[in-house]
Amino acid sequence: MSSEYSTSGITNAVDHVEHVETVLSSEKEVRASTATSKKALHDGEKTPSHPGAAGENPEETPYPKTMQMILLTIGICLIMFMITLDMTIIATAIPRITTQFNSINDVGWYGSAYLLTMTSLQPSFGKIYTFFNIKMVFLSSIVIFEVGSILCAAAPSSVVLIVGRAVAGIGSAGLMTGSMVVLGNTVPLRKRAMYIGAVTSMYGISSVLGPILGGINLPFGGLALLFVSIVFHNPKRKTNKLSFTNKIRETDPIGATFLIGGVICLLLALQWGGISKSWSSPEVYGCLIGFGLMITIFIFLQALHPNVATIPPRLFLKQRTVFLSAWIEHVYYLAFYFQVVKGTTAEGSGIRSIPYLISITLAAMTSGLLVSLLGFYAPFIWAGTAIFTIGCGMLYTLDVCSTLGKWFGYEVIAGIGVGACFQIPIIAVQVVLSTEDMPTGNAICFFFNSLGGAIAISIAQNIFSNTLNQQLPIQAPLVNPLLVMGAGATGLRAAVPYDLLPGVLKAYAIAIQKAFILPIVTAGVAFLCGVGIERKTVKGKKLAVRGV
Repeated sequence: MSSEYSTSGITNAVDHVEHVETVLSSEKEVRASTATSKKALHDGEKTPSHPGAAGENPEETPYPKTMQMILLTIGICLIMFMITLDMTIIATAIPRITTQFNSINDVGWYGSAYLLTMTSLQPSFGKIYTFFNIKMVFLSSIVIFEVGSILCAAAPSSVVLIVGRAVAGIGSAGLMTGSMVVLGNTVPLRKRAMYIGAVTSMYGISSVLGPILGGINLPFGGLALLFVSIVFHNPKRKTNKLSFTNKIRETDPIGATFLIGGVICLLLALQWGGISKSWSSPEVYGCLIGFGLMITIFIFLQALHPNVATIPPRLFLKQRTVFLSAWIEHVYYLAFYFQVVKGTTAEGSGIRSIPYLISITLAAMTSGLLVSLLGFYAPFIWAGTAIFTIGCGMLYTLDVCSTLGKWFGYEVIAGIGVGACFQIPIIAVQVVLSTEDMPTGNAICFFFNSLGGAIAISIAQNIFSNTLNQQLPIQAPLVNPLLVMGAGATGLRAAVPYDLLPGVLKAYAIAIQKAFILPIVTAGVAFLCGVGIERKTVKGKKLAVRGV
């Protein structure tokens, strides 16, 4: 759930750190620079870095001292831990939330609201960091994230909780992008991979400690705010001389507005359709039309102004990889399975999801190491998607009577499949695309991956709610469906008579099984798409995160 999102912010951020000077160059200078770069690569020479890019010239860039760097690294690690903790803990908390607010039909929004704002704003935050005060934007993102967390913690209703999740997603987008911008301006290039590895390792750590710590993140944000404000100093950049109007223009606010609006319309239609409103209702129909219109306008604007485009259209002509995201649905609905069908607590369901998350982390690290050693990445796409498809099929078979050995083993298999191919499309983008297009291609790949996660949750919620409403009269005809829906997940056993409970649990299990069909389909499609991936090797080509 979080690993793909975290890497999205990393790639997008470092892109803008490196190309800050290119944005200000004239069209003639850009062509000359590109020609020189290509000639140097052709001759086997090292391409000179862009002037002014942070971390490229140690003699000219005043890096922090050792103790300052330690404090800054701790601060950024705390931020990444806080973000990933917020993304993983919500899955285990959702069943309890539905009981407190009687909001079983809002389950999809608890995850989608966060992913929606985080995903749609990442490209824009990359440009904001390029043209505005890095330190102020970064510190403001911490404050925004903490405000969203406070809203969630003190939410008196489901609506306020969803708003808090959306606000936290805005801050998360700024922090994920900004963390790598800060590192890019404080760490020499030769050491940057080590620091990025330390920061990204927070995902695995938070996955393990999340169920134990719960939603505690305010202290982490406070320490991070203190360390960054004391240690980090803004670099001198030519972009600081631009007028405020020009800075705003470079961030493509109009294009970003239509992109965000279109995605919101799509998710609203998926959230309402077939659950609270019929698919033929004016609201759902209007949202679908709005989605089509806004995305059409967005594409037109990107083609009309390619130099400031949020997503440059030309890259779609070169892109050869497909990144489909639906595994995040497992994280959310496995929590329902454990808490409702198996009767565990929120903490218990989180602990039972650890095999999935840990296997993803370990498999991703292993596949990345093997690709570096062997040079070939295509086999990992084939093997990973195939294993994930098998794992999805196994998780689909979970029912009321499934034993510990089954769900534990199924989680490990699915997690290995996801982790094995998780970062491979990004490596493929670096190999297939030109040096100039690598960072943007990575950002586009992760953007659609994150968006796929948000859409997958909404679709799964639609499938789950509709199936549950259909199965309750069949499996438990003497139980009032409104009573079950109003009781929420964790209050189910207290609201339903003991002799009628088995039928209700079976209805829940069937609904979860139907929701698990989506990951099977997307994993299969990803496998078929992976067959067509270009068979190239990474040997002889430096796969730098910054695309140099």
